[in-house]
Amino acid sequence: MPIDEEEREKEERARHEKAAALAELASSRFSVLIGPAGTGKTTLLSVLCQRPEINGDGILLLAPTGKARVRMEAVAKQAGTSNYEAHTLAQFLSGSGRYDGSVQRYKLTGKPGEKGARTVIVDECSMLTEEMMAALLESLRGVHRLIFVGDSRQLPPIGAGRPFVDIIAHLSPPDLETRFPRVGTGFTELTVPRRQGAGDRDDLQLAAWFGGASTDPGEDQVFEILAGRRSSDRIRFVQWETPDELEQALPKVIAENLGFAEDKEEWQSFALSLGANLDSKGSAWYNVAWGDRPSSGKQAEAWQILSPVRQKPWGVDPLNRMVHIRYKGLQIEQARNPGRYRNIPKPMGDQQIIYGDKVINNRNARVWNGRIYPKPDENGYMANGEIGMVVGHRRTIKRNWKADYLEIEFSTQTGQVFKFYNSDFSEEGDASLDLAYALTVHKAQGSEFDVVFLVLPRSPLMLTRELLYTALTRQKNRIVVLHQGSATDLQKLSSERYSSAAARLTNLFGPPKPVKVGDTFLEERLIHITSRGEAVRSKSEVIIANLLHARNIDYHYEHPLELDGVTKYPDFTIEDDDSGITYYWEHCGMLRDPAYRKRWKTKQAWYRSQDILPQPEGGGPKGTLIVSEDQPDGGIDSAKIAAMIKSFSQP
Repeated sequence: MPIDEEEREKEERARHEKAAALAELASSRFSVLIGPAGTGKTTLLSVLCQRPEINGDGILLLAPTGKARVRMEAVAKQAGTSNYEAHTLAQFLSGSGRYDGSVQRYKLTGKPGEKGARTVIVDECSMLTEEMMAALLESLRGVHRLIFVGDSRQLPPIGAGRPFVDIIAHLSPPDLETRFPRVGTGFTELTVPRRQGAGDRDDLQLAAWFGGASTDPGEDQVFEILAGRRSSDRIRFVQWETPDELEQALPKVIAENLGFAEDKEEWQSFALSLGANLDSKGSAWYNVAWGDRPSSGKQAEAWQILSPVRQKPWGVDPLNRMVHIRYKGLQIEQARNPGRYRNIPKPMGDQQIIYGDKVINNRNARVWNGRIYPKPDENGYMANGEIGMVVGHRRTIKRNWKADYLEIEFSTQTGQVFKFYNSDFSEEGDASLDLAYALTVHKAQGSEFDVVFLVLPRSPLMLTRELLYTALTRQKNRIVVLHQGSATDLQKLSSERYSSAAARLTNLFGPPKPVKVGDTFLEERLIHITSRGEAVRSKSEVIIANLLHARNIDYHYEHPLELDGVTKYPDFTIEDDDSGITYYWEHCGMLRDPAYRKRWKTKQAWYRSQDILPQPEGGGPKGTLIVSEDQPDGGIDSAKIAAMIKSFSQP
């Protein structure tokens, strides 16, 4: 079979990038490893942990969520090392008094930490507040290698500051945008997607618009999907205007995307989608992993509804109620049955949680081993954000015990169940469970699901660029975006002015430098601002914009261009009133990337099909295309850009 030349080029770039990143991580006392999903951060860390000098001195793996902790354990197992410990951050710090579980606060003790592993790796660092990071740093002693890992494009933490973003900005090389590999002193970024199909996935191209980095000119093709002009296996866009329309649309897209069978009741197909088994009578059974028996708890990650808020008609609480009543109504009535034929526990808590429900744990808590089955030798631990299924217990003729508690199998701890009693749902109870068919985007951070249903209101007050990026990267296979508005409305939110991280006027390394962008103030260090006071995506675009402005040429940045029902977003649109010519300027910064080149060629062909022709050809009837490129060694030639502007502008 012939080797695909494009794939060969991608693989060579990925290996070159990873080799440089590995060398930097191994040699640095403190470093960051960043990059979007699919670029191989986990694989790189496992290779690092295989090195004898690192494995021999012990490895401590930490993460803010239970799911991320499991992912870090996979790093150690893939590396084949047993000389490691893996904990959630709260679990690790609670032993030293630096985490108070009763109020869920991280704190400083003023005491030095104890010596431990020489290499410490912390995952999902975008979730760390200043207090969490301070408590962690105080607890570490004798560390030779501290590595912060994550995707800085995700949501900033719920709490003070944005320390991970500040650290990245502090360590980033000045020429980062044009450097390859993106490696500096203590700084490593992976950019080449190597997960199967990741480089060409429509859903990840859509997410890239909200990632704050420069996008390639061809990536706006993804909005054709949202406008209904092109189909995709990865993205589906469903528009709604009123809450009633959303309530009607959601069950339809759930059934279509989860493969509900026509020969089954709706509630049965719903149960099967979450790991249930149907017996000969059609009843649903949920099993804990045991031997070769599949885990219903693991299936809690099969699909997920996401919303930016808890309340509002489109929020998590109303969506959970709607799903619960529609698909679990019969079982809820069965659980309420006071008669002796009731074979599942009574509904518990305000949300009436029952057997077969998908739930989320909302607290970091140690659990007495008597409340875990099979009973472990030591007490257990439940991390905030762990998702699971109520798998028991269900009374049968052979198993006729009193059904007075719920058994939860979490996706991160398959093969054992945690018991929850009625008392756990009182205000004084130690446990905190909620229905989890719908979650906020914040709660889903650090998790991945096979299919995601993302509910988005029109209001920009509820949406930020980071929230959209985080939400659009939670799926492994497919995302359905249920949006109250058009594709153009959504694209506008990719602007820097909607960045929640840049709007936080805090900085670990100096006083903030706020600049006004539109009607808000943003941190100057984290954005690219033109002399005209607008935020753009890259330094190259700043140079182009400033040179246009210096010659008194008016322009529109990423102004929608709609022709024949297709909308594109040129970098700059310039309308020359004197000549009647409209110029569309596209800047290409990463033509060395094969996927980038491919998308750009497709967009060039679209411009030509619309009679928008390149400037060297004299332009076309509907406009003139201007194309600029970064230099082969990176960077932009300002003199060349100035000459291009002079060639079409009046003296």
